[in-house]
Formats: sequence, structure tokens, C-alpha cells
Amino acid sequence: MVDDELKIIRQVRHEISAEFGHDVDRVVDYYQSVEERLKQSGRYRFAAHAASPEADADEPPIGSRAVAGSATAAI
Repeated sequence: MVDDELKIIRQVRHEISAEFGHDVDRVVDYYQSVEERLKQSGRYRFAAHAASPEADADEPPIGSRAVAGSATAAI
């Protein structure tokens, strides 16, 4: 089951890469634009930086709570 899911994820990633001619800079630009759209939607929380020991102990880890009404992001 997990192998099938990984295979699907890898296939989608390959298709996205192919869409941009496997140009790393263009692929990164695409992912950054997707990230910006998701941030602007207000439906998701993003960490400003990598988690550190100084992180606010009152806040749950990113991704530990499901966002109401969201299944997967339509990208």
C-alpha cells in the first residue's frame, strides 16, 4: 500500500518536473508560487523557519491538526 502511494507521488513529481523541462530553477519557482497561493488562501499554517528547541511550547507541531474542510489542496 505505502509503495503504491509513493509510486503515485513520484509519478506526479516527475510530471510536474517534465512540465518545466526538468529545469530545477523553474520547478522551484513553481513550487514557491504554489506555496504563496496556499499562504494567501489562509487555510494553512506555515512555519517561518525550521522548528527549533526555542519554538513556542504552547503551539502544536505544524501538521498536527487537520484544517476543517480540507482534504487535499487543489494545485
